[in-house]
Amino acid sequence: MLSHRRLPLLLSALIALVGITSAQQSQPVVAQRDPQAISLITKSLAAMGLPASPALETLAQGTLTDNTGQPNPITFETAGLDRVRQNVGSDFSFVSNAGNGFLMLQGVRHSLTFWTTKYQRPGHLPGLSLIADYLSSNFQAQYVGLESVNGSPAHHLRISMLPLDSTPVQIEDLVSEFHVWIDQNSLLVVKTRTFDFSPETPQNRTPVDTLFGNYQQQGGVLVPFHLVRYIAGQKDSDIVFTSISLTASNPDSDFQ
Repeated sequence: MLSHRRLPLLLSALIALVGITSAQQSQPVVAQRDPQAISLITKSLAAMGLPASPALETLAQGTLTDNTGQPNPITFETAGLDRVRQNVGSDFSFVSNAGNGFLMLQGVRHSLTFWTTKYQRPGHLPGLSLIADYLSSNFQAQYVGLESVNGSPAHHLRISMLPLDSTPVQIEDLVSEFHVWIDQNSLLVVKTRTFDFSPETPQNRTPVDTLFGNYQQQGGVLVPFHLVRYIAGQKDSDIVFTSISLTASNPDSDFQ
C-alpha cells in the first residue's frame, strides 16, 4: 500500500514528467536534409536542364503497353508541379489538382482520398517529381547509398515532407515518401519509387517503381521517352512517348 507521505512526492514527479513530455511534443520538428542528398538533387536538376523552380506546362503523348501486351494511347498533362492529368485509352483518367483528385472510369467520376493525391507529381518527368520541391522549407532528403540500377551505379535518395498543418509527422512522412535513383555518371534520374495507396487507409500501400530511359533534348531540357513500371516487383506496363511538349497550353478544365 502506498504511504501517504510518498504520495505528494509521486504526484510531483508525475507532474514534472508530464511537463517535460508536453514540452518535447511542442518543440517544432526540424526538416532533416542530408547535404550529400541536396547536392545530388541540385546537380541532377542542372544536368536535366531544369531551373531552380520549374513551373512548366507539359503535354506528353505515346503508347502504354500493359502486362498482357495490349497497347493503349496515353497522354499526360501537367501545369506547374501540382496539377497532373493522365489519360489511358478512352475509359480511364486520373486527375490531381493541388492535392485534390479524382478518377474517371468509363464516364463515372470517383473522388479520391487526400493521401492518394496530395503528393502526386508528374511521374513521367522525373525532373518535375518531388525532387523539384527541394527548396520548400518542409522538404527532407536522406542519402541511402550507392546501388545498381540496370547494371550501372546510382545514388539512392529517400525524400519526404514535414506537415505544414496539424497532420501527424508520421502520416505526412508516410504519404509523401518518395525514392529516387540518380545515375552516378550522367546524374540523370534513372529510377523512382512512389506508392499506390488504399482508399481506406494510408498505411496500406504498394510500391511502384519506374525506370527511365531514352532521354532526349526538348527545349533545352532532357526528358525520358521510355518508361517501364513495376508494381510490387511485377512488371505492369511499358510506355513509349512519341511527343513531349514543355510549352503546352492545357485548359484549366482538364484539371477540374
